[in-house]
Amino acid sequence: MDSRHFLITVLSGVIGTIAMTLFMYLYSYVSSYFTKVIHILGNMLIGERNYYSPNKKAFIVGTIAHFGVGVLFSFGYFLLWNWGVFKINLQDSILIGAVSGVIAIVVWKAYLSVHSNPPQLSQFHYFLALFLAHIVFGLVSVNLFHLIIENPELWYQLQEDAKLTQ
Repeated sequence: MDSRHFLITVLSGVIGTIAMTLFMYLYSYVSSYFTKVIHILGNMLIGERNYYSPNKKAFIVGTIAHFGVGVLFSFGYFLLWNWGVFKINLQDSILIGAVSGVIAIVVWKAYLSVHSNPPQLSQFHYFLALFLAHIVFGLVSVNLFHLIIENPELWYQLQEDAKLTQ
């Protein structure tokens, strides 16, 4: 991975996370169920209980953690498409987002169950919003990379070319 691909992968993760977060906050607004992921994550990480109105530290920690995980997912996507696991297209970006959503639900379910003071929230609505938001993340982050790079499957193609020359 060269520096250009690195920066574009980070940018794709950040923009995908912004889209995902906006979806989670919109879901919270429309449904009246609390799904504000940065609020919840930040307060859980620093041990605060004020989930609905986090203090500055909780908001900063939640934001950094949430965006950090988004960038990690973006790097995972980059590796998966370069290994030929999926293609950069609408169908596969929805699929990879859905798989990511299931992974996120499992991780969040585990975290909520082991946390000493988990928030009181509708897990059904939180997990539904989380699943749908990861589809949004997959659509945005994968296709943003595709829009920026002329040949987003460059590394996968180089691997194939190397096999042909052996």
